[in-house]
Amino acid sequence: MSYSSELPVGLVAVVAAPVLFVATLPWTIQSLFRLALSLRYRLVVVGLEHVPRRGPVLLVSNHVTWIDGFILAAVLPRQGRALVNADYIAMPGLSHLARWVGLIPVASKGPHAQRAAIRAGQEALDRGYVLGIFPEAQLSRNGLTGAFLRGLEMILRGREHVPVVPVFLDNLWGSIFSFSGGSTFQKRPNGWRRTVIISFGPPIPPPVTTFAVRQGVVEAGVRAFAHRPGPSAPLETIDPALPRLEVPGLGLLAASTADWDRGGIRQTGQKPGTLGQAVPGVALRVVDDDGAPLPADADGHLQALLAGRPDWLPTGLRARLDRDGFVRLADPS
Repeated sequence: MSYSSELPVGLVAVVAAPVLFVATLPWTIQSLFRLALSLRYRLVVVGLEHVPRRGPVLLVSNHVTWIDGFILAAVLPRQGRALVNADYIAMPGLSHLARWVGLIPVASKGPHAQRAAIRAGQEALDRGYVLGIFPEAQLSRNGLTGAFLRGLEMILRGREHVPVVPVFLDNLWGSIFSFSGGSTFQKRPNGWRRTVIISFGPPIPPPVTTFAVRQGVVEAGVRAFAHRPGPSAPLETIDPALPRLEVPGLGLLAASTADWDRGGIRQTGQKPGTLGQAVPGVALRVVDDDGAPLPADADGHLQALLAGRPDWLPTGLRARLDRDGFVRLADPS
């Protein structure tokens, strides 16, 4: 089964992938997923206790490969619902199977597509299901977590009681299903079995914003990184000629990559005046004088969370983070 997650940028995140999330499958099919994946991947799950065992839940994940939804489906302790591009399940017989396993078809384009996708997501939560989305709306082209679209805020409108659990899929960059090397399916598998870490973070405290959810996903990535087997090589997409942030005693914290603009897909890897985004194994946040996290684009004290270190560490810098996670040093004046 193959599928694409590339849809027009204007659509909300919930229709960002043909299978944004496939955790709805009956237990028998989930077992088949686990069996099939085990031939190539060793799945390590962290923080599963953060997923409520009953009631509506919105899971929000980074998006690295074509098989992200299947990996999530294989490890979840309960069934859920997925929003899918209706074009991909329109074949005779497939639409009935898709509905049986819990996939919700929504239009990928048209004047009413966005509202229909939001409404479908809301209905799934109102019925008490787990709903998963990949709000980057496209696969990562550089191995870093990209910008989040704001469709998740629309789905949650009037549903402040719904827990929002961040998820990070780690160590998938470099697999044949990722865009490492500039393309998918055009490289050899690296090793016999790849260890993939699925890290669930604690629910995002209210008020839930797109920025806060993205921060939670990146922090879950730091916890995942600590479970990688052996040392990890730096991302090959990081360009040493572009701005970066290194702090003595903490190492490389943020870096820039080349922008991606091919086949109608655009992804920002650098922004003027910034030092890039947090590199794998690092999360950044900005806090006020009392240590409380600040929202996007607010000046404050920059802190770093590093894999294997339990606490946030001061960098000694004043900075701000924009809503896409790019760090900009504050004006010294």
